Amino acid sequence: MSMITPARDRVAAELTEQSTLTDSDRPGWTRRALSEFDVSGREFARRLMRQAGMDTRIDGAGNVIGVLPGCLGGRQIMLGSHTDTVDGGGRFDGIVGVLGAIEVVRLIQEHGVRVDHDLVVVVFFNEEPNDFGLFCVGSRAMTGQVDRSTLAATDPSGRSLAEALPKSRIDPGDFLDAAYDFTPVTAFLELHIEQGPELERAGRQIGVVETITGINHFRALFTGRQDHAGTTPMDVRSDAGCAAAGTVLAVESIAESGANTRGTSGQIRFTPEAVNVVSRNASLEGEFRGPEGSWLNEAQRRLTAAAGSEAEKRGVEVEIEWTTDDAPVPLHEPITTTITEVADELGLTRATMFSGAGHDAGVIAAKTQVGMIFVPSVDGRSHCPEEFTDLADIMTGISVLLETVLRIDRRARG
Repeated sequence: MSMITPARDRVAAELTEQSTLTDSDRPGWTRRALSEFDVSGREFARRLMRQAGMDTRIDGAGNVIGVLPGCLGGRQIMLGSHTDTVDGGGRFDGIVGVLGAIEVVRLIQEHGVRVDHDLVVVVFFNEEPNDFGLFCVGSRAMTGQVDRSTLAATDPSGRSLAEALPKSRIDPGDFLDAAYDFTPVTAFLELHIEQGPELERAGRQIGVVETITGINHFRALFTGRQDHAGTTPMDVRSDAGCAAAGTVLAVESIAESGANTRGTSGQIRFTPEAVNVVSRNASLEGEFRGPEGSWLNEAQRRLTAAAGSEAEKRGVEVEIEWTTDDAPVPLHEPITTTITEVADELGLTRATMFSGAGHDAGVIAAKTQVGMIFVPSVDGRSHCPEEFTDLADIMTGISVLLETVLRIDRRARG
């Protein structure tokens, strides 16, 4: 083991500076993709990469890529995460992985450690869901999982993603040409906060991720009949809003039926928006998450049936569309074994983990071997202003990331 210690004060200062690059008009530490604040966040990371001696570029999909050439070159170890946040998000989601990866490169430089692989750090563009119904946009572009329909996706105002990209200094004409050649990539590693309570509950310092959740998003449109709320008897109404509300409860019931399964109704709208009118239309958007593809398929079947039943008994029509069907992603055993060995040799307590959150690592896993390292989240809070991870835990995560990089490099050396 190298026993190199991350620079605590340096990382703390960078976390603080990154947290200032946010939208003060929104709650928490908001840095949504496709905003000027997102551009500033990625540029800040790029500046740190340059200071660490990396050659940098921005690809056609807005991903910031920094490279530290290895002693032999040719093969690559890739690290990274994202700097964008949800609206009202926190200071650590994604950021810990970006700053941790840059710190690893700096430590290798400062201590004169021989690394044969090129080290590639990526700040992925737009990991969090955007108004166009898309997420992990940058990593999907790097892995060739975008096409013209991606650019044609629209937000609620009718604006297309292609029209929005220039605000983030991305040329839509280059977007589809951002596919990365993963042939030389030995492994991809992502350090991340857990975003849940399991490590803290178990008193563990490190989470070794075995599987990243599958996610099935849906959109349902209920069409009933608009009537006067005061004069229309309950037994003759065709209330689209009530059918949607019953479906919300079905999402909760279905999600409670599995192990490590989740279900959320995130958006619901009634039309017209008036308390004295029976709803003519109601739209509902939500998702299911879980570690087993078979359960996700069953949840999809059950919700489709439940929405149909809620609509039928009220004389309402329903159309349901499954807009995202991402299967669970098992991470790669040789990499997870290496992370486990490193944690044990550093004398750290650890747990094997299922990630209920989606990550760029889950997308990159289609192209190379991937591992994820979790550090605890206080009270399991995330995607909120209260999101917090202790600096000592972040330093521990960076140490595990560094030693994992060095061990992968040595093993590939033979």
